[in-house]
Amino acid sequence: MNGMDESIIETFSNLDQLLRPSSVAQIGGFRPPDFSTTSWFGGTGVGLPGETLPDFQSKSMFPLLQVNVTELPYVPPQLEKTKLFIVFLNRSEIPFGKPNGEGWLIREYDALDSLVPLPPSSEPAFVRPFPIKWNLNTNDPPGWEIAGNLINMSELYKSAAAEELFFKKYQGVPDTKIGGYPYEIQHGNFGENEFVFQIGSEEKPRWMWADNGIGYFLKDMQGNWKFECQFY
Repeated sequence: MNGMDESIIETFSNLDQLLRPSSVAQIGGFRPPDFSTTSWFGGTGVGLPGETLPDFQSKSMFPLLQVNVTELPYVPPQLEKTKLFIVFLNRSEIPFGKPNGEGWLIREYDALDSLVPLPPSSEPAFVRPFPIKWNLNTNDPPGWEIAGNLINMSELYKSAAAEELFFKKYQGVPDTKIGGYPYEIQHGNFGENEFVFQIGSEEKPRWMWADNGIGYFLKDMQGNWKFECQFY
């Protein structure tokens, strides 16, 4: 940052204070454990005895992501009372603007010992299943637009060199992760203080949101889940 105004240097210093921790998914690349309540991308999912896969338009949804929260190196506050959660998705459409339970569903569990494998679906598999390990990222940065919602970015807006440095210095994580900030694609208001996790377009499981998009999952103060999706 040599040669930059003190006000720009101060802005970058303020940005450094905004970095958040996150748990980033390592999908596959290691021997899968025996089926259990560990974290999985895809797979069959678990539930309470007697629970079945949720339905949408007369077809069973599929477990897209199962997260054992006790495995996470960083746990966001919205998940502090949760031991495991599963994201279910329908097989026909991205459920834009729909509430939890309509085309997508998150089930949360506050204990692990009573969970059992869900009955298998009669529908074909939708993604290739892979186990997940979680790695700690201590420096997850806000995107350009989110940063502008959090601090005064006016000095950076005036300088093309400062803007270029921002995108070089603060490279977010587009992959599946818990915590941190949502990775911006088309910008927009994410409700960054409600953001809990994102599911990326992942090569190994052969999963993609439209054109290399990201699915974002948020939770409000009342405990209601919300879903958003952006893509290129």
